[in-house]
Amino acid sequence: MARRTGWLLLAACFHMAYVLRLSAGVLAAPLGREFGLTAGTFGLMSSMVFYAYTLMQVPVGILADTAGPRLTVAWGMAAAGAGALLFASAGSPSLLFAGRILMGAGVAGAFVCTMKFLADNFEGERFATLSGITSLIGNAGGMTAQAPLALLVAAMTWRWSFVLLGCVSLLLSLLCFLALPRGGRRSFSLPMLEKGLRNVFSTRAMYSLSLNYLASQACFLALSGTWGISYLRAVHRIDGAPLMTLLAAGVMAGAVAAGKLSDLWRSRKKPLCLFALAHFFMWGLLVYLPGPFPRPGLAVLLGGIGFFAGALVIPWSVARELNFPEHTGLSIAVMNTVAFLAVAVLTSSMGRVLDSAAALPPADAWRHVLLLPLAVSVAGLVGALLTPETFGRKKTG
Repeated sequence: MARRTGWLLLAACFHMAYVLRLSAGVLAAPLGREFGLTAGTFGLMSSMVFYAYTLMQVPVGILADTAGPRLTVAWGMAAAGAGALLFASAGSPSLLFAGRILMGAGVAGAFVCTMKFLADNFEGERFATLSGITSLIGNAGGMTAQAPLALLVAAMTWRWSFVLLGCVSLLLSLLCFLALPRGGRRSFSLPMLEKGLRNVFSTRAMYSLSLNYLASQACFLALSGTWGISYLRAVHRIDGAPLMTLLAAGVMAGAVAAGKLSDLWRSRKKPLCLFALAHFFMWGLLVYLPGPFPRPGLAVLLGGIGFFAGALVIPWSVARELNFPEHTGLSIAVMNTVAFLAVAVLTSSMGRVLDSAAALPPADAWRHVLLLPLAVSVAGLVGALLTPETFGRKKTG
C-alpha cells in the first residue's frame, strides 16, 4: 500500500509538471495584450521552462539515484510553486521569463523520480504498463492546461490562476516531504557520476533511442504547450482549447496502449516503429491537406498525433533495459535532457518562422511553421528503426 501511495503522489507531481510546462498555450492573447509580446518573444518565453527543465535533468537524475525521490521532488515542487507565484506577480517580460525558468527547474525532477520509484518498487515485467499509466496521469495535466486552464483564466484572470497553481505545487511539495519514504542509499561522488555518464554514453543504442524519444516529446509539447491554440485560431478560425484537450487525451490513450502492446507482444521495437510511422503520417496529413478542416477532421488528426506520440513511454523501458540498474535515473535523465532541449529549440524556432512568414496568408505561414515538427517526426521514425530489441533484458556486469 505504501509503495502505491508513493507512486500516486509522485504521479500527481508529474501531473502538475505538465500543467506548468504547457500552461503558456492559453496565455498568448492576454500576455500579448498586457506586455506587447511578438510571436518570437512569446515562443522564447514559453520555451524557457523547457530550457530550464533540460539543464536540470542530469542533476535531478543524480539526486534520484542518490538522495532519492523524496527530497528531490519536495524541493523541486517548492521551487516550481515559487516560480508560479513569481510569474503571477510579474510586472515586466523579464519576470515572466524568470518565473518560467523557475517553474521548469522545479518540475524537472517529477518525471525522473517517478520512474526511479517505479523501477525500485515494482516488478520489471510490469514496468512498461505502469509507465503507461503514469504517463496517462501526467498527460491529464496536459488536458488540464488546455480548456480547464483557459476557463480558469477567464474566470480568475491569468494572474490569480497562477497563484492557485503555485499554492497547489507548494502543497504537493509538503506532502512529498511528509509521505514519501526516506531515500538515499548511495552517496554522490564525481567519479561515480563520471562512471555513470560514461556507461550511458557508451551504450550506442541510447543515441537512436533518444532520437525517437525527442521526436515524440518535441512535436507534441511544442504544439500543445505553445502553438496549437494560435494555429487553430489563425488557420481554422475556432477556439483551440477544446481540441488541444483532445491532443493531450490522445497522448494519454496512446501511452497506455503502447505500454500494453509492448508487454503483450513482448517487444519494444515493434510498437515503437509502428507508432513512429503513424506519428509521421499524421503530421504529414496536418501539414499538406488543404484547410481549413471541419472540426471532426481536426479532432481526428490532433487526437491521432497525440495517440501516436504516446509511444514515448516505450523508450523509458528501453533505457532501463540498456543500462545498469544503478544508472536508471541517470539514463532517463540524459534522454530527457536531449528531448527537452529539442522541445525548447523547436518551440522557439516555430515562433521565429511565424514572425518571418507574417506577410503570408495565415494558412501558408502556418504550413511553413508546421514543416519543422514534420521534419522532427521523420527523425523519430529513423530513431525507432535503428533502436534494437531489448524486451525483458537486464544489463548486468
